[in-house]
Amino acid sequence: MAILVFGGLGHVGSWVAHDLAQRGEDVVIFDLGARGLDGLGLDYLEAVSERLTFENVDVLDTHTVFERMRAYEGRIDAVIFGVAVIAGPTFQLRPFRNIQINTMGMLNVLDACRILGVPKFINLSSGAVYGTQAGGQTEQLPFMASDLYGATKVANEVLADQYGETYGIDVRQARLYFVYGPGKLPSRMHTLYQAMFGGLEGLYGIEVPTGGDQSLDWTHVRDTAAGIVALLDANPEDADGAFNISSGVAVSHRDIVAHVAEIVGRPTDMRLGDGLFFQRGAPLDISKAKQQLQFEPRFTDIRDGLKDYHAWLATAGRAA
Repeated sequence: MAILVFGGLGHVGSWVAHDLAQRGEDVVIFDLGARGLDGLGLDYLEAVSERLTFENVDVLDTHTVFERMRAYEGRIDAVIFGVAVIAGPTFQLRPFRNIQINTMGMLNVLDACRILGVPKFINLSSGAVYGTQAGGQTEQLPFMASDLYGATKVANEVLADQYGETYGIDVRQARLYFVYGPGKLPSRMHTLYQAMFGGLEGLYGIEVPTGGDQSLDWTHVRDTAAGIVALLDANPEDADGAFNISSGVAVSHRDIVAHVAEIVGRPTDMRLGDGLFFQRGAPLDISKAKQQLQFEPRFTDIRDGLKDYHAWLATAGRAA
């Protein structure tokens, strides 16, 4: 039997694949360009590579998605769908393409699950479904999409739930939030991420026009992956509805910059302008995940998470 992880070479998906493979699961990574691990720098996947199979699949290629999933027919325990264009200022520059990837991509995979009789589907959703609602958001709050990215996540949750109800698929929703940590180089992220975390990689002197007055619920990627695996493993009676998976702690962006400078032992000259970079409230309320999934994030003090991130960058040869 196997677990299929769509987006399994992405930041979150790669750690989910790692954690599942590390405990002895056979994991099939579906990812555009997935031909192996050479040149990706994902050293943690190399350590469990004997449990990994790679499928080079574009989620918008309906026929190939079905054909490659059919190759595992009768052996799929669950599908974890983590393919998404991430939130950020660039999403609105190509709205049709980005919405296609986020929503039509998920529908292609869900429909293959329907035809092939896949019993369980985990949708990696987002706290963006709460829009601009104030921090402390619980899963009982109504949807409030405040941008196109959030709209795709709302649509995906509704569609996934309806597929589950209509076709008897055990659908589970994980609402993730802002993620940082090993597996992602700050230099390849958006400018706010570079300004906050880039000092760990040796970046210097980045200026962002906004974001300095914001506090967000930044979650270490290992905690995010652990929450997803806990949701996958939960008994059906404990996995009802959606679950916030985050640190549950809001941290000031300027504090993150200061912590990074302290860790690397020198000023990084990162400058965050006043105001908000994202229209989001924080932190998410993770009480439900704690109670029903026994989810307990390890890196609730972001300084510990930053040190771990810095250590990984050092192994990748990119630390300051």
